[in-house]
Amino acid sequence: MERGDDKGIPVRVALRCRPMAPKEMSEGCQMCLSFMPGEPQVVVGSNKPFTFDYVFDPSVEQEEVFNTAVAPLIRGIFKGYNATVLAYGQTGSGKTYSMGGTYTADQEHEPSVGVIPRVIKLLFQEKEQRQDWEFTLKVSYLEIYNEDILDLLCSSRERSSQISIRDDPKGSIKIVGLTERSVTCAQDTVTCLEQGNKSRTVGSTAMNSQSSRSHAIFTIYINQMKKTDKNSSFHCKLHLVDLAGSERQKKTKAEGDRLKEGININRGLLCLGNVISALGDENRKGGFVPYRDSKLTRLLQDSLGGNSHTLMIACISPADSNLEETLNTLRYADRARKIKNKPVVNLDPQAAELQQLKQQVQQLQVLLLQAHGGILPVSINSMAPSENLQSLMEKNQSLMEENQKLSQGLSEAAGQTAQLLERIILEEQENEKMNTQLEQLQHAVGKLDLQKLVETVEDEELKENLEVLCNLQQTLTELQSEKAAAVEAAALMVNSEEDGTAEAEMGQDNKRSSDDFSTQHALRQTQMSKELLELNKALALKEALAKKMTQNDSQLEPIQSQYQTNIKDLELKVSNLQKEKEELVLALQMAKKDVNQAKLSEQRQKRLQELEGQIGELKKKLNEQAKLLKLKEATESTVSKLNQEITEMKNQRVRLMRQMKDDAQKFRQWKQQKDKEVIQLKERDRKRHYEMLKLERDFQKQANVLRRKTEE
Repeated sequence: MERGDDKGIPVRVALRCRPMAPKEMSEGCQMCLSFMPGEPQVVVGSNKPFTFDYVFDPSVEQEEVFNTAVAPLIRGIFKGYNATVLAYGQTGSGKTYSMGGTYTADQEHEPSVGVIPRVIKLLFQEKEQRQDWEFTLKVSYLEIYNEDILDLLCSSRERSSQISIRDDPKGSIKIVGLTERSVTCAQDTVTCLEQGNKSRTVGSTAMNSQSSRSHAIFTIYINQMKKTDKNSSFHCKLHLVDLAGSERQKKTKAEGDRLKEGININRGLLCLGNVISALGDENRKGGFVPYRDSKLTRLLQDSLGGNSHTLMIACISPADSNLEETLNTLRYADRARKIKNKPVVNLDPQAAELQQLKQQVQQLQVLLLQAHGGILPVSINSMAPSENLQSLMEKNQSLMEENQKLSQGLSEAAGQTAQLLERIILEEQENEKMNTQLEQLQHAVGKLDLQKLVETVEDEELKENLEVLCNLQQTLTELQSEKAAAVEAAALMVNSEEDGTAEAEMGQDNKRSSDDFSTQHALRQTQMSKELLELNKALALKEALAKKMTQNDSQLEPIQSQYQTNIKDLELKVSNLQKEKEELVLALQMAKKDVNQAKLSEQRQKRLQELEGQIGELKKKLNEQAKLLKLKEATESTVSKLNQEITEMKNQRVRLMRQMKDDAQKFRQWKQQKDKEVIQLKERDRKRHYEMLKLERDFQKQANVLRRKTEE
């Protein structure tokens, strides 16, 4: 990737004010905003000015908004930059109208067409003008409803549970499980947009009859490759975001589900505001940014402070009844202007690696010519001047020394980590024994509340026993907290080793064989520590699941025995009712022959219907209880499988610990041998130095004697 600007590019903000609504005019609302002609400035009331990159008053049409603010952003996509357009504002301020969230193909030539359809049209127009490039386009459409990600291009909502947010190895955000459809023309893209718009969650409130109840993100992925040069290729993405509006319950009069939706919307926007405040605060350089507080901020991580050109369209209402919300939106947008993004050209990984290799070849050619005293060409000479050779050699030497120190520190840290993890394993084994004993004790006392029993029991001996049980439970809790702290310390140790690994690998090619062995040992220890930590996490999850399922089984045991008793009773009742039914059928057949017993036969007919209804209900209950028994059997088989997996993982953990221990032992032996060799070499060097001094003194004496004889 190639950076566009090291200092960062600020987020651009376009302010758009909608016209007064008929309802606001009927209520006698007045304009509380004034716009400065020819200046991107708006004044709230009489003395509160705000300046943005673009300001559009209520008379501005959709086309002017798009051509002025959005179109330049879209053209940058074809240079390989990511882009984001997001609309923010109070509910009913015109966000969905501006973005085109309700667009259909019938509105193609209407002036009210929003940003998204115009972006699609411009995108394919620019694509047609670039005949020497090959393009591959895909689209996705999602909404965040009550903090759940829903796929709007999926025919059913069943896949919503499979959608998850992951970190890409390059640091960007990747959505796993989201539908991505390939499109070849504008019509295909509009069809996907229409399908997603029909699936969006909307509802009616007191402020807006068609209020968006979710945040929607329509994304277009673009891959472009030059036909004449396959190594020249870019890939980028365009996010078009329609945020749900911030709202107040006293104005929307929301109740039930609408109130719950509004709470979740405001929570997501609050998290977004915290991220904007953290990124826009100049005094918090390098501080923590709470991207993970909500799924909305997680998805917009690249757009805010990351690899993207971003435009925020802040939508406001001109009515004085919404003055407070309008001021909040203006302050929100003003903070967003302080965010510095760092967009880069998204090159294809293979093409970027090839370009990097070419640069390295050029630099090596420069060094080779300088070493042989050659005359460099002008273009190469300007790239790497000859006077930099000595500084490069010195820098290389210092990096090698630093690399040696880091490798030594890394190997020591790896040894400490192995010891720490070994202690954790031993503590876990002790903890498991304590858990087993406590479970036996809890099984013995049942589900009684020990604390209440201690307070109510008068017998001193029994009271002491109950206090012992309570102390055991507290001890187990302390052991579990110590275990969690130890695991966290091990994780921190492993993370610190990971931070040092990259620096330790910097001069690996130029080191001696002993340094190579030390570095490889440190890297092996780090890798095994990471594997052991992941194994511990997976083992803890499986143990928790098995324990929970076992507890559920123990709770279901009395219910199962009761169900078995009920099944027997129900079967007996069914057989009795069946007999009574057969007797009534015979009686009815006899009654049909006798005319005088017509009234009695009607009563028997009613009784027969009642019996059939009771038999049907009893059979339903029997089926339900049989299903519960089958479910319990399936749970027991799952628990047995989990226990087998846990045993296997524990054995694997023991094997890994032994391997780490053996590796550490071999390294210590090797280090001791090397230290002995170093001591011996130093001793030899000291003796040789002493002999040299002695020879120099003897030579000096002989020279003095020879000089005196010569003088005589």
